[in-house]
Amino acid sequence: MLPPAVNIDRAHGFTLVELIATIAILAIAAIGISSALAFAMRHQADSMTDAKVVALVQAYSDEIMAKRYDENTPLGGLPACSTATTPCSSAAAFDDGETRADYDDVDDFDGLDDAPPRQLDGTPLTDYASYRVQVNVRYPTPAQASTLGVASSTDAKIVDIVVSDGSGSQQTFSVVRANF
Repeated sequence: MLPPAVNIDRAHGFTLVELIATIAILAIAAIGISSALAFAMRHQADSMTDAKVVALVQAYSDEIMAKRYDENTPLGGLPACSTATTPCSSAAAFDDGETRADYDDVDDFDGLDDAPPRQLDGTPLTDYASYRVQVNVRYPTPAQASTLGVASSTDAKIVDIVVSDGSGSQQTFSVVRANF
């Protein structure tokens, strides 16, 4: 018996046009994937940097908020300054020449500039050599005081903590300390 006849009209395989189209599609897909991978590689350390920045802000804000509201506020906070008998310090008097170990109220931190960030005793924080922490303390404007729900601008202080990392990126965090 003879084998069945082969139909020569049915060709198997790809044409040159199909092959070129497939290569073009794969090249476009490869470019997209490599771009996504390159972006991920560039930004993989961002979350660690952000975590370190937040840790610094938390440490500094905890230290600042643990202090008295004002130089003229007695320990315990009562009576609050800005009453007729004990006025609050003026913003010009925020710098009273104390060293960090002697800071006893919130506005003593105004103008603090630590590069690298330091502990209360002056010891640099490990793993933060390329970071910088700057603190600015100010009274709110009348509009901000109204938004904060305080009767007077001297009834709150806004503490801005600016953290710079080694890459030049700067992030500002603000904390409000009320006079009570």
